[in-house]
Amino acid sequence: MVEVTLRYNGKILTGIEARGHSGFAEKGNDVVCAAVSALMQALIFGLSEIAKTNGADYHINDRLPIMRVTWPESENMNVSLLTKTISESLKIIARDNPGHVKIYSEVKN
Repeated sequence: MVEVTLRYNGKILTGIEARGHSGFAEKGNDVVCAAVSALMQALIFGLSEIAKTNGADYHINDRLPIMRVTWPESENMNVSLLTKTISESLKIIARDNPGHVKIYSEVKN
């Protein structure tokens, strides 16, 4: 199962982590894992190259597997639109693939 954790500082999303394999299909043919991975990579690209977010960071470990992306709190509309789009897209994938993707929220005040 892919476990996706949405990390919030209060009500503001400041990070997303995806870990594990969905088990939807064999490794290399798993469209659910591919969808999650593509969204996470789009988030990394969008934060660094499109929104030019200072302080954004990412960690990828293919052996576990885990992808973690964090960014500072921001009132920047581009950052908000991007992160909201990715997080909502991940929720849709989880909704449509129960038993393969699970969404968690972690709130820090």
